[in-house]
Amino acid sequence: MRILVLSFSHIGDAVLSTCLIQPLKRAFHDCRISYLLSLESAPVLNGDPRIDEVLIYDKRRLHRRLRERARLIKELRDRRFDLIVDLRDVPWSSLIGRERWRIKREIRRSRRHAVQRYLDVLRSHGIDVERAKPEIKLTNGEIESADRFLAGRGVGEGERFIGIHPGGGWPYKLWRTEGFSTLADRLSERLRLKVLIFAGPEEGDLADSVEGKVKGEAIKCVGLPLRTAAALMRRCSIYVGNDTGTTHLAAAVGVPTVALFGPTDHLRSSPWGENVITLVGRLKMDCAPCHPGRSPGGCNIIPCPVIRSIDVDEAFETCLKAMDL
Repeated sequence: MRILVLSFSHIGDAVLSTCLIQPLKRAFHDCRISYLLSLESAPVLNGDPRIDEVLIYDKRRLHRRLRERARLIKELRDRRFDLIVDLRDVPWSSLIGRERWRIKREIRRSRRHAVQRYLDVLRSHGIDVERAKPEIKLTNGEIESADRFLAGRGVGEGERFIGIHPGGGWPYKLWRTEGFSTLADRLSERLRLKVLIFAGPEEGDLADSVEGKVKGEAIKCVGLPLRTAAALMRRCSIYVGNDTGTTHLAAAVGVPTVALFGPTDHLRSSPWGENVITLVGRLKMDCAPCHPGRSPGGCNIIPCPVIRSIDVDEAFETCLKAMDL
């Protein structure tokens, strides 16, 4: 049986949608699972041993050009999928497979968490979803690549770390950099561990700034392939990040994780897993949460005052709780 999963375009959405893999494999033992992902999110699952194929589309071209959409539909139809699991509820998904299971509009727009919304698609067709959860499976080669990265920086085998990612793609969602550096110092002092500073390809200056403020030893992990970064996260005793795809990655590889949320609706899209805690700013604003909405972050108050209302003491105590300390 050939199954295609249509996921959303962001990294976090792709990570959360991996909750479908285990129940689909259990229900259809010999199935081949393919994912259709954007250029941005495809690297998250490209190489996952449970997935047979990752198909990639350019979301900008797909939305702007009818010819591009027609080309994609034809390509997918030619692959003769038996089942389409449509988490996006796009009209054209009915054209590309023998059968379509789609998320219902009222469920898609509800405040239920994305994992539960996705699993509802399988539940409605009698699929057992017990113990299903988002999970990223890494290969031995990816883990060895991360180990070589650390060895090249003088790190011993098996050494543990504190992981932080002070960046992200949406400026209004970001906690203050001084908060990250101060929190890293306090955790380092308590745990006697070095700090890994994760940063995207365009965040080198941010990583430099945080490294300059951290008193203890820190290693910058800038612009690494997403799955190599995930393998490095496995070496962390605690990971702290903003509402970003990398924070979802940390949770999905089983790391105790603290996700810092402000404007986004944490009930819908927070990272999912054991020892994962979402810390939401205490400041109450009439407009929060503002996402999803017509114009998330459209107030142009950057960063959002809600995320800035999280203090370091609260974040520190939340980290200890996530580690069961």
